[in-house]
Amino acid sequence: MRISVVIPAYNAAGSIGAAIESCLQQTLPPYQVIVVDDASTDATSDIAIQYKGVFVITLANNSGPSAARNTGIGAATGDIIAFLDSDDTWLPEKLSVLHKLFAEHPEVEYIGHPYLLPGQSKSRSHTHELKEVSYWSVLLRNPYQPSCIAMRKSISLHFDESYRYCEDHELSIRVAHSHNTYWLNTPLTRLGRPQLSAGGASDNKWKMRKGEVKLYSSIYKHNPLYLPFIPLLWIFSLAKMLYRILFR
Repeated sequence: MRISVVIPAYNAAGSIGAAIESCLQQTLPPYQVIVVDDASTDATSDIAIQYKGVFVITLANNSGPSAARNTGIGAATGDIIAFLDSDDTWLPEKLSVLHKLFAEHPEVEYIGHPYLLPGQSKSRSHTHELKEVSYWSVLLRNPYQPSCIAMRKSISLHFDESYRYCEDHELSIRVAHSHNTYWLNTPLTRLGRPQLSAGGASDNKWKMRKGEVKLYSSIYKHNPLYLPFIPLLWIFSLAKMLYRILFR
């Protein structure tokens, strides 16, 4: 079973080297590492191309992380695709753990796991417990972070390129509606910065909220019977934002 790695990158000269090295230093080496440079204006491609065996694709125009990841998916020839953002890194055992799970559990098609923040250590509460995640669970509280997602190449669903925010959540709910999605309770990724912190795409919280409202508005496409739930989901999304403003 071969694992392809897809790394979307935009102006990531300061972090792309560490991301690539965390792939190449895995206890189980990846089958291929694909860096998709989303029309960076810095030395991202120049740095990435120096690593032996790393395939670099440079897009002509900046198209967003969804388009970059989809380009990587199209170029990947492995059985499993694992995603890594250019400012994050993987723990050395990640691909070994994923390989074992996908090989031993053919029912698993899409999997995610927790992450560690900078300087954070693994908790003893984390185990290799694997559990299935329902569509409604993913819809209401997206547990999947892009650098913590892996999926079988046989899944025909790709990222929706109209999304620049919440694209991972939007893909995850579509996958959960039609495929077997799972959660592994052990962190295998270390984020370069906390979620929703300054400097990341998720820094613009209002655009993140609009992205969530947009994906909630689309669930009738999964099943027309979901249409009456959409206004309730809008209220739920806006209530979450209000709570975070007032109490965090």
